[in-house]
Amino acid sequence: MLSNVSPTVSSLLSPLLLATQAYKQYFDNQFKEQSLYISNYVQMEIKRSYLINLISFYFVLRLETINSIGDAIALWSNKFKSSELKAILQLIPQLFSTHQLNFSSSQDKEKALSVLAIYIKRFELILRKKFNNTNIDSTACTRAKVPLNIDLKNPASGLKQFADEFGDVKTCRSKCQIDQFLLTQYRTEIEQLVEIASQLPKNTNTRGFINIANNLKEILATGATACDCKRCEKLGDAVIALDAPRRMQLEHTDNSFDYLCPPINQPHYKHPSENRIVINVSIDNSEQ
Repeated sequence: MLSNVSPTVSSLLSPLLLATQAYKQYFDNQFKEQSLYISNYVQMEIKRSYLINLISFYFVLRLETINSIGDAIALWSNKFKSSELKAILQLIPQLFSTHQLNFSSSQDKEKALSVLAIYIKRFELILRKKFNNTNIDSTACTRAKVPLNIDLKNPASGLKQFADEFGDVKTCRSKCQIDQFLLTQYRTEIEQLVEIASQLPKNTNTRGFINIANNLKEILATGATACDCKRCEKLGDAVIALDAPRRMQLEHTDNSFDYLCPPINQPHYKHPSENRIVINVSIDNSEQ
């Protein structure tokens, strides 16, 4: 995410939307006097990693063989990988508990589907309320522009259409400019990042950056054919850093930005992890 003291939204988008109350309060305190910004590309990232999973959960809950919210959560827990699991399990219990839905009741299944459809429909409105748009997208990311049109009388149709169009990476890639962005506009910077990574030891702090640099190195060697949506997913932090306005500060929690931002003169600030904030709050409360 960017802040006005000099913000972009990147890895902060998920914490601001999904975190524990203590972590949300931390960010509220950090940014209460500032305007926050995200780009279309960052919105695409949160749709890819979060919104698509919400839609997938909607269709799991909608299965005829699923009788309750609890059944849907159990199936999701067994079927999906950890990152997808975490995103859903952070939101679903909170969302459905707020509406006092019974997780064991078959009667509340339809209510849950309605609540989830309304939340998904409001998703982009929630983003707009929290964040301004940088109006910069040098990649011309087509996936970011896929419309989310949902008729609450028949939400499944609109949700499926969005998921299908967002997932049509062949068509989306044919219309974007990620190859020009990486191989022309920022080629010099990328060559510099690859060189820096080659001189770093691989450890917990550097691993993410080195993995990004290895994908950038493959693109430099292979050319435009190495640029696809799957590859873009692996180097998203680099795209976010490179496309961030230099007059803004990139707010983040990921270690990779500590290595991506300084070489390109991008102002940035790494915030403490959620675990650290929650533990510190617990310690402070116990000492009072």
